[in-house]
Amino acid sequence: MKKLFLLLVCCLLLWQQAASAQDYPDTLELTLRKTTTLVFPYAIKSVDRGSRDVLAQLPTAVDNVLQLKAARPEFAETNLTVLTADGRLYSFTLTYAETPATTLLRLPVPVTGDAPVVFTHRALNQQQLQTICSLLATQPKSFYGVKAKAGKVKAVLEGLYVQDNTFFYRVVLSNASPASYDIDFVRFSLRDRRQIKRTATQEAELRPLHTHGLQDSKLEAGERKVLVFALEKAPVTKGKELILELFEAKGGRHLRLNIRGRDILQAYPLLL
Repeated sequence: MKKLFLLLVCCLLLWQQAASAQDYPDTLELTLRKTTTLVFPYAIKSVDRGSRDVLAQLPTAVDNVLQLKAARPEFAETNLTVLTADGRLYSFTLTYAETPATTLLRLPVPVTGDAPVVFTHRALNQQQLQTICSLLATQPKSFYGVKAKAGKVKAVLEGLYVQDNTFFYRVVLSNASPASYDIDFVRFSLRDRRQIKRTATQEAELRPLHTHGLQDSKLEAGERKVLVFALEKAPVTKGKELILELFEAKGGRHLRLNIRGRDILQAYPLLL
């Protein structure tokens, strides 16, 4: 309980508003012949350019990169506003220069204490999800009964938490086999518990909002790894169950955790 209290305090500290110095240049120089690229620490939610004299585009392959270019020479000074998924608002003054001082700007991860923009329905932003998942990874076991095992590799759901419409699943993997276990991919889905004769099983795949612990997907022999997944609330109604599957790369030791509605009801509220 004390650890959980410390968790809540840390999360509240993350959200409090405090003055902090701007940690990026407030003026950008653009030109006709070169593209200026901004790399943000989190996904871009919206972009507002103050003038049509500035061209802006988001590359299709990534969601945290913004490319800028002047549409005409010597355009009048204007501004650019970018909102990112962690709730931070970036503001730049844009000016024209034949030879810009730089054409690549990597924005640093914002320091704790910056006042975030609050999205509709108080949805947790990416920075908050990351912080909560990291802290939950250190918590002791608080949930029992859901586990899976394949070839001496075991997955156990050891924690289930909820904040508003976001659920956090703390899963502990252990490898008692002499061979390493390489995670190929993880999949969440909502399925019918029983398949009715001559009727296709209904399945809906769910995408985690954030995943902690999969930076290194290899579980060495004798090793233990803690994973934390953040998911939006799923309607686990009667006859349905939430399935968490972990697939081994180039192997057959696949793990499947079946989470029923009665398990979801045991989720511990964070009360942030």
